[in-house]
Amino acid sequence: MSFSQSANLFEDQWSFIILRDMLLLKRSTIKEFKSSREKIDDNTLSKTLKKLEINEYIEVLHDGDPEGNYKKYIASSKGLSVLPLLMELYLFSCIEFDEATLSPLEINFKKDATQNSALLKDTIIKEYHNFTQELKTVSVLN
Repeated sequence: MSFSQSANLFEDQWSFIILRDMLLLKRSTIKEFKSSREKIDDNTLSKTLKKLEINEYIEVLHDGDPEGNYKKYIASSKGLSVLPLLMELYLFSCIEFDEATLSPLEINFKKDATQNSALLKDTIIKEYHNFTQELKTVSVLN
């Protein structure tokens, strides 16, 4: 995949926001994505999830019936590879904006990332892997 193809995937903010919510906030359902403070609308959310799935940045887990409506979305290994970029963008926003506007999660992220970003990245990947294994186990059991 060329650089321009990668850049085109992220031509809008929503792909980054959804991957951020997955990897850093461990969100996996439509309801959870819609609770983001950026307030993504239904149509945009649907299109962005489909684009991320088609480009193999995310996987879809079905709870129970594969034809059913209840789905969970998780980052694939390709989606996880975007983590360093997401961390840099997130850290930039935490550093550049007034700390009074940051959530406690963002303040902690800023502290952890500035102290040891490699350790934070490894921790996020490990925690996310455990989170997705739990989701996959529950999905198989239903």
